[in-house]
Amino acid sequence: MGTSQSVSVFTEELLDEYTALTFLTRGEILTLYKAFSSLGLDRIDNFDKRYPVQDIQECFPQLKCNPFKDRIFKVFSSAKDGQFSFEDMLDLYSVMSYKCPDKVKAVWAFRIFDYDEDGALDEKDLMIVIDKLTQSEKSGNEIAVENKKHIIKVLLKEFDLESNGAITQLEFQHAVGKIPEFAHSFSFRF
Repeated sequence: MGTSQSVSVFTEELLDEYTALTFLTRGEILTLYKAFSSLGLDRIDNFDKRYPVQDIQECFPQLKCNPFKDRIFKVFSSAKDGQFSFEDMLDLYSVMSYKCPDKVKAVWAFRIFDYDEDGALDEKDLMIVIDKLTQSEKSGNEIAVENKKHIIKVLLKEFDLESNGAITQLEFQHAVGKIPEFAHSFSFRF
C-alpha cells in the first residue's frame, strides 16, 4: 500500500484533528497508519476497529520487545478488551513521542507500573517492575528477594514523601522529574 493510498483515507480535517489532539505530526500519523495497515488489510477506514494485541505487536517492534508490553496494551486499550484500535495506537505513540511533556509521560508510566491498579506503587508493584526491568523470568538471572527488597527500600526512602509504604502518582511525577533520562527512555522512535 503506497503513501498516496494512505493519505486518501484521511481527510484534511481528520489529520488536523489528530495532530491537534496528539503530540504527533501529520507525517508521524501517516507512518503509524502505514505500519498499522500492514496487518494484512487493504485499507483501514474505521479507525475504531479493534485488532488483537498479538497482531499489533508483530507490526510494532517497539512493543514486541518491550518488557512492559502487556501493561502497555492493557493501559492504552480504550475498551480494555485485549484489542487495540488505530486511535489507541495514536494515543500510545503520542505519549511515547519526544514532544510529549514529561509530566504527561509520568502519569502514563505510573499507570503502567501500577500492576494492581490501586493508585499507588507498593512493594508488590515494585517487585514486578524490577523483575520486568531485569527480565529475570526469561534470563534465569533472578535477583534475590532480599536484594529486591533492599532496592525497594531505597526507592521508598527517596520517593515516598508521605512515608506510607507506597509511591503515589504525585510522588512518582516529582521523582521522575528529577531524572533527566526518563523522557528519553519513555519514548519510541519512528
